[in-house]
Amino acid sequence: MSQLAQKMAKVSQQKSHTPLPDPHQLLERLQAVDCSQFDLESLMQSAKGKKVWFSALAIPISALLLMLFTLIGAFAFNQPIWSFVLAAALLFAVGLVIDSQQKHLPMQVRQEVMQRIAQTEGEEGLVPHFRFFLPPRYRHLWQSLRKGNYVYIEQYIQAITLLQNAIKPEKFIQFWHLKYPETAPKTEPHPFAEVLKSPPKSPTKPPRKSA
Repeated sequence: MSQLAQKMAKVSQQKSHTPLPDPHQLLERLQAVDCSQFDLESLMQSAKGKKVWFSALAIPISALLLMLFTLIGAFAFNQPIWSFVLAAALLFAVGLVIDSQQKHLPMQVRQEVMQRIAQTEGEEGLVPHFRFFLPPRYRHLWQSLRKGNYVYIEQYIQAITLLQNAIKPEKFIQFWHLKYPETAPKTEPHPFAEVLKSPPKSPTKPPRKSA
């Protein structure tokens, strides 16, 4: 099992035993989310940019090494052809390794974004708590998030953006307290509450005097 899969299983288990969070804190966490950190294209360009210098120098360095090994083989061992072949094979193997890393770059970037979503959700979760304020098309998303599955990156960005722009804090807090009454703040009883609840007593008539 991969490290990310183990973390997903651990988070899912922890969420099942996590107490209900405070609605004010949920709203603060929601508004604090920066969706640009989940932009796959931007992160991909950034990751490629870090390796641009290496790609630019790969061809001249390869040609230089090939010539160097060929000359060493020619003067040291008098075998220029075999030196050229061995140097070319070595550079070809190195090229395959570099190409393999380039092919795995999109998956590495996606794994990094999934890790960021996992950190954003945390142990308490975030988006699943706002599921009643999301359209039905996001049902599979918040169900997956509750299980610790963070693969739906594009939908996650859409859901966060929608909630940040559309949700009204007072309505969410009111809904939260109605759905989970145990989280509602306890108010002190009014000092005359018992008096107001008790029915009014009928006035007593004075006893009649006998003639």
